[in-house]
Amino acid sequence: MALMLSGGALLGLTSDTLEAAFSPEMGGRLIRFGLRDGPDILVPTAPHAFPSTNWPRAGAYPLVPYHNRLSEARVMVEGGRVDLTPHPDVIPHTLHGPGHTRPWEAASHEAERLVMRLEYRKDRHWLWDFEAVQDFRLTQDALRLSISVKNLDRKPMPAGLGWHPYFASVEPVMTDAAIQWPYHDDYLPRGQSDAIADEGVACRRPTRYLQHWSRAHVVCSAGMRVQVSATPEFEFLVIHRGDPAHICVEPVTHLANAWNLALDAGRVGARVLAPGERLSGTIELRIRR
Repeated sequence: MALMLSGGALLGLTSDTLEAAFSPEMGGRLIRFGLRDGPDILVPTAPHAFPSTNWPRAGAYPLVPYHNRLSEARVMVEGGRVDLTPHPDVIPHTLHGPGHTRPWEAASHEAERLVMRLEYRKDRHWLWDFEAVQDFRLTQDALRLSISVKNLDRKPMPAGLGWHPYFASVEPVMTDAAIQWPYHDDYLPRGQSDAIADEGVACRRPTRYLQHWSRAHVVCSAGMRVQVSATPEFEFLVIHRGDPAHICVEPVTHLANAWNLALDAGRVGARVLAPGERLSGTIELRIRR
């Protein structure tokens, strides 16, 4: 049976022009982001209870210690296979890591800054102890997230990071990415990459696995323009339209299923953290009006 997450406390950030609301107990989620007394940039939701395997398609949530699918609910590390629990909606695979399926705690909260923390104890969904931190800062024209994961276990841990926002947008998302990775019907990468010849055509595909990007441009339904960028740790970008009314633009540190691919680990971002080692990076949503 899936763990139930509750709405819990609602914490807000405000600047002169922007506002954001968070529910740490809903898996460390951002549940609203938009203009003060104005239109929403991300699809909003309200604090509520839900099963951890059937989360709201709204707001934004952390992808830790990996994103997307691990094929056949396994991960290869140091030449050995570790078996995990598949997600019921994508059997036999896993989906989006367990970090957002557990309640987080607010470590500090100020008018324009919120830090949330998760200390994860190994279980059947992830067989390593880890700590994750989300540090949100709101300015007059941007929301910045510094996110990290630290291996608290005694053995090396495969680890990646990402963030999964749902933009209120019906328009294609244009990027400057140089590389795309084709995928199978189950969304697992095929194992080879291609150069992007025509972004104007490629951006209309409903799902894209991209690499070597620096900017993504989102036109929200209310006419707001958002530039998504990130530090170099987030070498990859997933764009996915699961619904006509929203589009997900997800900076990530690795290709989906990276540790199980017969490819060079550095090429696909398949990091392994030593005990005590941390992986971190920063993502920015900058508003252009």
